[in-house]
Amino acid sequence: MPSEGPDRLPPTPDGTKTRQRPQAVDALLAVAILLPVLLFVAVVFYDRSQMLALGERDLLTTLDTLHGHAEKVFQFQTLALGATEARLRDQSDDEIRADRESHHAYLRALRRHTDEWLGIVVFDADGRPLVDSEQPNPPAGVNVSDRSYFRWHRDNHGSGPYVAGLIRSRVDEEPVFFLTIRRSAADGSFMGVITAGVRQSTFIDYWNRAAPAPDALISLTRDDGAILARNPPLDPDKGNQISRQAPLWQAMMSGTEHAVMRGTSPMDGIERLIAFQRLERFPVNISYGASREAVLSSLHLRMWIYGGFTIVLGAALSSLALMARRRTRELREMNASLEQRVAKRTAEIQASEARVRLLAQEVDHRAKNALAVVMATLRLTPKNDAAAYAKAVEGRISALARVQTLLSEDRWRGASLHALLKAELAPFVGEGGSEPGPRAALNGPPVLLPPIAAQPIAMAVHELATNALKHGALSTPGGCVTVSWRLTETEHVPKGAPRGALVLRWAETDGPKLVNPPTRRGFGTRVLEAIVRGQLGGSISFSWPDTGLVCEIELPLALLAKTPPPTDITHAA
Repeated sequence: MPSEGPDRLPPTPDGTKTRQRPQAVDALLAVAILLPVLLFVAVVFYDRSQMLALGERDLLTTLDTLHGHAEKVFQFQTLALGATEARLRDQSDDEIRADRESHHAYLRALRRHTDEWLGIVVFDADGRPLVDSEQPNPPAGVNVSDRSYFRWHRDNHGSGPYVAGLIRSRVDEEPVFFLTIRRSAADGSFMGVITAGVRQSTFIDYWNRAAPAPDALISLTRDDGAILARNPPLDPDKGNQISRQAPLWQAMMSGTEHAVMRGTSPMDGIERLIAFQRLERFPVNISYGASREAVLSSLHLRMWIYGGFTIVLGAALSSLALMARRRTRELREMNASLEQRVAKRTAEIQASEARVRLLAQEVDHRAKNALAVVMATLRLTPKNDAAAYAKAVEGRISALARVQTLLSEDRWRGASLHALLKAELAPFVGEGGSEPGPRAALNGPPVLLPPIAAQPIAMAVHELATNALKHGALSTPGGCVTVSWRLTETEHVPKGAPRGALVLRWAETDGPKLVNPPTRRGFGTRVLEAIVRGQLGGSISFSWPDTGLVCEIELPLALLAKTPPPTDITHAA
């Protein structure tokens, strides 16, 4: 007989076995997995933080370079504009045109002193060019009176420069922005505008040399968010305004200058480290953003190295823990299987007990309901004549039994109105057959009555049939009864309730001739009114034409679904 090993469950004093969880083995396995992982995370996190810090320093250094270049361009533009305005001061448009060749040469000389693309144009008060640094004779047909910078200078008397937004040049369709100043007469009246234009490509060419990163984002923007130049290049026709959700706009609004922040650009969806710096004496900001992926690019290779070391270390430690865990695996699986079988069997027993309780409650409810209806029938039946009393009680209880049979056949989901009428009329007509004979006709659409409404309707039809057999059409050999029903639309139905009403018509023909309609309500009439009005919430009307009794019952479908218990007919009668 084999000895009891470490995998076996030690018996308890009562003969059962307890389950020992290999806590020590689980702890060793957890340490074997978590320790290398924690070391990997710690090293990667530290390396990542160092690379981000180095990337932020490099970003700010590059931003300073870009800022210095932008300031140089704007300062030279300002000097060129000031020199041009001083040369043309107090000269009329005719005088400028007369000496246009000399002025053109002067503007060309200003351009030769810089490596930047610089185009200076002088416009008159109507927006037409007077002198152009690029062409001896300005192009005809050009008019800038509709430009925003022209209107601004015309409406403002200040002599300071104005930085206009990025537009397309009307000369060569290139994206360009302008630095402009106003030409004023001695009395301060508006004489025109001097513009110095810089192509967007001028900045982009320099930026590509100073910051060649493929995912770099560099932009020159005004304080109001208007973009003057951008790399990747910006198409002026597709918008040149920073989105209010952009990280750069949030930084500009908070005044966080020369500080690195992180965010995702709404234009291209790339996450970047970004910073900006404002140009001195100009409402312009230069911003530089480096892709976070590019900053951390070298981290990926290091993560592969760190990950390989982690895998080797984790595999070595895990193998030691798995050797000990393998001995207890089968026992744990057996225990788990046994627990599953016990839990499944327990659940089956509990479900079976619940079904038995539910069935007992249903039987109890149905029995009480049937007894309540029988008690109401006994109370409502007149007791003057013992034989008549017994016959009436037997007939009403039989009516309940018939509808009970119909409901049970359909598992108490409801009863067909046609089947209910056929069952109630079969005892009164037909010679031994189950189908209504020529003395009764049924006509109407399919209608399924809810269980709680089927019993009262069966009682009402039974009362009508009983009355017809005693006093009406069924009391004579040639009389007949026609029962028809229809569904009609009704208004003012509560939300979610069924719409429409069930209209049931009982018509007798060829019965005993009536001399006068009844002058008092009989017991059967009171029972009918109690059932229809008091229990079913409907309406009932009687008429006695020459052909015989006509009874019309209208039952709202919305009320049929909420019919009160049958015991209410006793109170209603």
